[in-house]
Amino acid sequence: MSPSSVKPSLDVFPTAPIGTVSPYIFSGFLEHLGRCIYGGILPSDPTTFPYTPRRPSLLTEEGFRKDVLEVLRDELSVPMVRWPGGNYVSSYNWKDGIGPKDQRKRRPELAWGGEESNQFGTDEFIAWCRLARIEPYIILNMGTGTLDDALHWIEYCNGTGDTYWASLRRKNNGRDEPHNVKYWGLGNEVWGEWQIGQETAEAYTTKARQWAHAIKLLDPTIKLIGCGETGLNHWDGVVLDGLVDKIDGHSIHLYTNFGQRDRTVYGPDAAEYSIEICKALINKARYARKVAKPITIAFDEYGVWDETVGTPQNGLQQFYTLADALAMASWLNVFVRQADIVEIACVAQSVNVISPLVTSPTGLLRQTVYWPLYLFSRYMREGTSVRVSVESPKFTGETLPAWISDIKGRPSVLDAAAAVHITENGAYSLRIAVVNRSETESIRTPIRVAYQNTHLECADVEVHELWHADVKAKNYWGRENEVSIKTSRARWDREWTFREHSFTLLVLDSKRA
Repeated sequence: MSPSSVKPSLDVFPTAPIGTVSPYIFSGFLEHLGRCIYGGILPSDPTTFPYTPRRPSLLTEEGFRKDVLEVLRDELSVPMVRWPGGNYVSSYNWKDGIGPKDQRKRRPELAWGGEESNQFGTDEFIAWCRLARIEPYIILNMGTGTLDDALHWIEYCNGTGDTYWASLRRKNNGRDEPHNVKYWGLGNEVWGEWQIGQETAEAYTTKARQWAHAIKLLDPTIKLIGCGETGLNHWDGVVLDGLVDKIDGHSIHLYTNFGQRDRTVYGPDAAEYSIEICKALINKARYARKVAKPITIAFDEYGVWDETVGTPQNGLQQFYTLADALAMASWLNVFVRQADIVEIACVAQSVNVISPLVTSPTGLLRQTVYWPLYLFSRYMREGTSVRVSVESPKFTGETLPAWISDIKGRPSVLDAAAAVHITENGAYSLRIAVVNRSETESIRTPIRVAYQNTHLECADVEVHELWHADVKAKNYWGRENEVSIKTSRARWDREWTFREHSFTLLVLDSKRA
């Protein structure tokens, strides 16, 4: 359907709150895959590719890449990072990654192939998190790992007594304070046939209940995240019915791209439906087991991934287009609109592996998908998500998965979310994020803000726009800013023209009437 055949409109309801936008929806993910750790967090694997960077200032005193750390900490303000996987964790022995580095065991890596030197382990991860001011989120090995392994790992990280593993942590680190890891995941994608230790939903639930019971006896302050699938599968229903009283969150995963622009930009609609169904399954299970405390969703793997481009052979490195950035903006709109249930979202991954950031031995590249993350983190974090109503043309082409159109309904060409911030002096700041997913048509849209007992008093608007004439444009070495944000101020006349294939974030500052 042509945009000209529908009269578009965008209504924002600041007095209809959805929930606080959790800072944790801007979280990241590190896995021992490709150049994520060795080449991203560290300059390289020192046991395999030792070299001295041509820029000594590239590294912190601890040996971490300073540029990556500073971007994640100071620009994106990433609040949490999930580690060590991912598929990798299902055969990971955490005890191989502690103690003197020259004594650590080198192991075959079964998830992605190759070898793991274990030069980056628990203590290095925690040290990096402290420098980056990041909350650690550790996933337990429920493939080859045992309950004893899990309890020892938690004791090593969080123990404060005179016990073996807590004392070993003190010996290894030279400091008494515990690592205080609050968030722990009960396995990764245990439902998948590619996993080491794949199980049925029923078998996983029985095992996870036993683990959760023992873990909470060891450290009752821990937040446990159960292993879900996509949020709307048989697995999710069985696991939630049997585990909801033992966990604090339910993990779901989904990626979008599949090599075609339309499938890329409309794919996040599947995630929103998955969240809605998962929320219903959570509440059904809470009702049945009389669980009063809220159980949230941890969308702890998501992103834009074309599996024909980012492959295990190239370490899942993928250079992103503007279309991919529009998909990322739509992903973030989904998480803002679902702020009442989504507590955590971890983009996969934080550096080099299907990532917003790509490194070389001497530099760092911000990909197109970096910019929506930057804007949302800066302007939507911890605001109050409010309801929006969009009248827009519908997309009539093929979606993937197909049920986006068949069950959820045809996606809207315009995709929007909004959040309200209230300053210390009582002023409103309304932020509206809009993706025009049409490849060829700009759309001029009235924007009506339905305040109760207030009105929007502002003469101009702060505008952040991500656009390029070519929807396939990418950022490359030598053309690092080919696709980037353009910021301006414009007169506010309660309408806006959203350019074709663009992402726009509008900031409207007002005072209470």
